[in-house]
Amino acid sequence: MFETLDKMMMAGLGALTMTRERAEQMFDEAVSKGKAAKDNRTGFVKEVMDGADKTRNELEKMISEQVQKTVTNLHLASQEDVRRIEQKLDQLLSKE
Repeated sequence: MFETLDKMMMAGLGALTMTRERAEQMFDEAVSKGKAAKDNRTGFVKEVMDGADKTRNELEKMISEQVQKTVTNLHLASQEDVRRIEQKLDQLLSKE
C-alpha cells in the first residue's frame, strides 16, 4: 500500500507544482536548446498545463479512493450507524 502511495505522490508531485510560469520556462529552455520553435509556445504551455491538470485530477481521485478503502477497512461506525444507535437508545430510555 505504501509503495502505491509513494508512486502516486511522485507522479503527482510534478503536476502539483506545475505553474504556467514553470511551463513557459521549460519551453524557453527547449527553444534555447533548439528543440522547439518559438511560435509554438502557447500550444506547448496549454498542453503542459492540461496534462498537469489531468494528472492532478487523477491523483486526487486515486488518493480519495485509497482513503475511502482504508477507512472502510478500519470498520469505523458511520454517521448512519451512530444515528441508528441514538434512536435505539432514545427508544429504550423512553420506555422507562
